[in-house]
Amino acid sequence: MKQYFLEKLFDINYQMATHEGNGSRRLASQAIKIHLLSPDEVPSLYRKEFLKLQDIIKHTLKNLSAPGLTPSRLQGIGNITAIKYIKLLIDIEYSLRDE
Repeated sequence: MKQYFLEKLFDINYQMATHEGNGSRRLASQAIKIHLLSPDEVPSLYRKEFLKLQDIIKHTLKNLSAPGLTPSRLQGIGNITAIKYIKLLIDIEYSLRDE
């Protein structure tokens, strides 16, 4: 299961790195995929922040005008905070690789 999680996280991080736009748009572009990741695979050091990110995504997805849309921004997340969450996802990926 860890390998599956790591592969999905690698894809998310790659897509954010190559996506156009600022950090906020890059993070939002992968919101649905991040929401589907299991927090059980996240190292305990990062789990609290990861769950916080998933809650923000859940709230944003719930308030979209139509289900299934990809948000252009996450509610309440500015560019600086989005960049911190992107860094969090990269740190999780590298932590899992090093285990």
